[in-house]
Amino acid sequence: MREVRALVDTIFSCFSFFLLVFFLVSSLLCGNSVEGGNCWAGMGQKGRCTELVSENMDREECCKVANGLGAAWSQEDMEPGTLFFWRVLGGGVECQPCKQSCDNIDCGEGKKCVIKKGIPKCICAPDCKQRGRHMRNPVCGTDARNYRTVCRLRKRACRKNELITVDYSGSCQIGSCDRVTCPSGKFCILDQNLIPHCARCIRHCITPSDESHQVCGTDGVTYRSPCHLREAACRKGRSIPIAYRGSCKPAATCANIQCLPGQTCLTDLRNGSPRCQTCSYPPSSCSHLQGNEGYLPPILCGSNHVTYPSWCQMKADECQHRIVIETKYSGPCHKSDRWKNSVHSNSVDDLTNNFNL
Repeated sequence: MREVRALVDTIFSCFSFFLLVFFLVSSLLCGNSVEGGNCWAGMGQKGRCTELVSENMDREECCKVANGLGAAWSQEDMEPGTLFFWRVLGGGVECQPCKQSCDNIDCGEGKKCVIKKGIPKCICAPDCKQRGRHMRNPVCGTDARNYRTVCRLRKRACRKNELITVDYSGSCQIGSCDRVTCPSGKFCILDQNLIPHCARCIRHCITPSDESHQVCGTDGVTYRSPCHLREAACRKGRSIPIAYRGSCKPAATCANIQCLPGQTCLTDLRNGSPRCQTCSYPPSSCSHLQGNEGYLPPILCGSNHVTYPSWCQMKADECQHRIVIETKYSGPCHKSDRWKNSVHSNSVDDLTNNFNL
């Protein structure tokens, strides 16, 4: 077996050598020299480039067109065959960065330019020099994650390249707005999983001229538009998810309503009513969240009386069994609950069988 493997390695090495010789000879014979140089999207390790932007372009034009910190240029003219070899088999073409200093580089808010290995790069550097208790105290982010300080929140938002802001001061809550103090002009509202958020209530919704914008809320009320539904939810201080588009039907089921493309119809076990939902949490995507105390809540009891290790796992189970599962309360389900208490078990199947789903 070792002899066969050694033979294969030898053949591959010889093939690569003869391929290089072929491309170099063909380049000399063809004599098709290219004026200018090659423009690259970025420089990789050891000062080599592989992502070609354009050929036959001088340095000034390349750096102007690429317009990025990672843009690079190579002066050597290459025939297409030789260029292909170095890009794919040779580890890249030797190139030079367009910018070699941080002069006139604007990285944007919360970032700064630094030189790393001779190349300017933008790194996260949020402004944490502001003074005041609001900068030192814990906060709850709009991603329902606890942060020790506002500065830590800003750093994570920058690293993840996500829009994460302060939802409210203090640790993240669940089940009630009693301990949530929203900033001026915002009101506390509970979502369908009993997680509070601070939001601005919509003051004026444009009334549609026809009924094509109507939606049916999970409260069984027909609203003129999604805007009118959100307005009502904010006034009540509790989330009202959209069950489905159009006016509410007296005996609606998943069999007689139509969800939007990409949505799945779920059945509410409490009353058999349908709810259209986008299923974006496959079970495989939830493993990295399990036991992560930064997210709220880490362990919860679902409305189906099943204990889940994470909110993500509960949503994945919801879509897998096509039933509505909401947060009943934080922590494991109590033994006194009506149905068998288990951690993400087959008890969901027992419930769905009772409804012939």
